[in-house]
Amino acid sequence: MLFYKDLLWLCNKLDQVFIKLGYYVSYIFLLIVVIGFYEVIARYLFSSPTLWVHELTTFLVSLSLLYGGVACYASNKHISMTFIRQQLPNKIKWLLELLVEILVFIFFVLLSYGAYLSAKEALFTPTGKFKMQTSGSVLDMPFPAIEKSFFFISCLMVVILSILHIFRHVYTKSQEELS
Repeated sequence: MLFYKDLLWLCNKLDQVFIKLGYYVSYIFLLIVVIGFYEVIARYLFSSPTLWVHELTTFLVSLSLLYGGVACYASNKHISMTFIRQQLPNKIKWLLELLVEILVFIFFVLLSYGAYLSAKEALFTPTGKFKMQTSGSVLDMPFPAIEKSFFFISCLMVVILSILHIFRHVYTKSQEELS
């Protein structure tokens, strides 16, 4: 019994950590606005456009959106069809929610595998030598390798969360039946 309570505590704690981190990640969008404003001033007031703003903002937005998915799943604020679910009996509703959690787990396990292959290709040459894939632009930054690696990491985060959410879903039901 103690093991289940510890696992439930871990699930809730991880959700809270991912949600709190999501709030901090959202400040990246403020940075993107500042960078964009700088580009507008440099381009139109000083006729001196930058080479780096577009590439950097695209990179920052992609990382923020990837993490946003993790934070939404952790906080259970993702899009769902509650108007259908509300019409169902409690037992069917519970089973449907469990099915959704299991499907999320399966989907993200498969997505993690694909993201792993993509990240591996972006970080290593076919001979196995470490060489980060770059953007191929004037700046030639390693943003694609970083983005693909972070995509893999964010998929793993959702896999871990989905396992814990499945456990929490089953455990809370068993606790309700015992009460």
